[in-house]
Amino acid sequence: MTSTNTLIRQGRNDEIWTKYCGFFDLNLDEFMKIQERLLMEQIELLSKSMMGRMLMGDMIPKNMEEFRQIVPLTTYEDYLGYLDQKREDVLPRKPHGWSHTSGRSGKYKYKWVPYPKKMYDKLGEILIATMILSTCSTKGEVNLELNDKVLLATAPPPYVTSFLSHSLGEQIAVKFLPSLEIGEKMDFKERINEGFKLAMKEGLDYFYGIASVLVGIGERFEKGSGQIDFSIDMLHPSVIWRYIKGFVSTKIKNQPTLPKDIWNLKGIMVGGTDTEIYREKIIHYWGKDPINGYGSTEGGAMSVQAWNRKGMTFSPETNFLEFIPHQEHIKSKENPEYQPKTLLYSELEPGIYELVFTNFHGGIFTRYRVGDLIEVLSRKDEEVGIDLPQFKFYSRADDTIRLAGFSILTEKDIWTAIEGSDIEYFDWVARKEIKDSKAYLHLFIELKNRDGIDQNTIRDGIRKNLRNDNSDYADLENMLDYDALKLTLLNPGSFGSYMDYQKSQGADLAHTKPPHMKPSKEQMKSLMQKERIKD
Repeated sequence: MTSTNTLIRQGRNDEIWTKYCGFFDLNLDEFMKIQERLLMEQIELLSKSMMGRMLMGDMIPKNMEEFRQIVPLTTYEDYLGYLDQKREDVLPRKPHGWSHTSGRSGKYKYKWVPYPKKMYDKLGEILIATMILSTCSTKGEVNLELNDKVLLATAPPPYVTSFLSHSLGEQIAVKFLPSLEIGEKMDFKERINEGFKLAMKEGLDYFYGIASVLVGIGERFEKGSGQIDFSIDMLHPSVIWRYIKGFVSTKIKNQPTLPKDIWNLKGIMVGGTDTEIYREKIIHYWGKDPINGYGSTEGGAMSVQAWNRKGMTFSPETNFLEFIPHQEHIKSKENPEYQPKTLLYSELEPGIYELVFTNFHGGIFTRYRVGDLIEVLSRKDEEVGIDLPQFKFYSRADDTIRLAGFSILTEKDIWTAIEGSDIEYFDWVARKEIKDSKAYLHLFIELKNRDGIDQNTIRDGIRKNLRNDNSDYADLENMLDYDALKLTLLNPGSFGSYMDYQKSQGADLAHTKPPHMKPSKEQMKSLMQKERIKD
């Protein structure tokens, strides 16, 4: 097979598009045929492994429907005793590497995930597709070049984002700033600073990572604190020219120098809950509309937006997909013994679903409830001719706050309301509290600067945004006739102290910050070590 580097060198863009983005041209029948073919291959692999037989039972499914009828849904608890011990002898295929995501306090430190070689390769393939889509404005447009420069802004091994970088680098000629070998030995802040120093010399073509990182860098530039620290080794003509060009162009406009004035990025690729929240800010600071993707450590890279940057489309070749309708999801939460019904990708209608997947290519997760809710927006995208269901990430299944039984608030709902109040803050957490038989949303926010700011004004602004953007929340307050929002302003340095304490206790990278939604009592106790600000 011709390598991607050769295809790029020879300008064979039609073949590149088909290889990486061809799934956008599938119809539902074609999509489901690929799903069933790969599922049957996976069942064959599972049937020859100890864990596969343990998960499927004595009867080997003969088709897709038997598989869904016979094999129970699973969660990570079903794999404990094997994956947490890295038992390779019980798996369908020997792992090319082991990744981990954050675990659950009191049960396991990490969720360890084996990656067979082909599943690992799929990470890079979807990332290449995302690179293509992040730079194009129409179907078939490919702007890849050899040795495109990519900022290394992802977590080190064994996090899956590191696997993404390594898989990408093995399939296409890209230049990471700094290199993988050097950058993965640095802490995150040092890696970012070094990456931008190198980008001043060499330029920058792509960013992929967390949206809030891009926004934070942009804010530093806007306030004049994002200047690159110059040193002797940076007295290079390209550095001086890049800086002068950005400085002069913005001074003519009487505006602060922003990253977009220094670098002309080809594409920005982001993922996570904060993507839509920060989209406009990213465009303002960096001059490019980011493209969003979805994936998980257990399932790999699974989907991406098309070139119109609206809904996302699943790839048919990474996992067998099933979906639990929202009402079935709620029933299973109320009764853990209840086995919810699932739908196939071809059966989806607009609405909210819990995602269930089965790894292909020798992965082990089988009918796995990863804990994510998605929202199906439409059965197709007629604007760009995609004949497959379109979706967006909705929420973590355990990261919603329900008030009075019918108002559901997601992390995005709350984050958007806070962002819309135009306050400058370090971070926030939210909890549900019951007082006098009433349910309240209690926000804890640390401001960057509280001088001259009134707490009631902030609270009223956030509450107004919640009411405007979430009709169920407004109905709750109107029908039950009470103000359901409480706000506590945390002492300056609260989140920093929390992170320092977690690091001092040897906490992993994923556990140094408290979760935005429903932090535990222990996490709140640690966060509240400093006294709250009193009005």
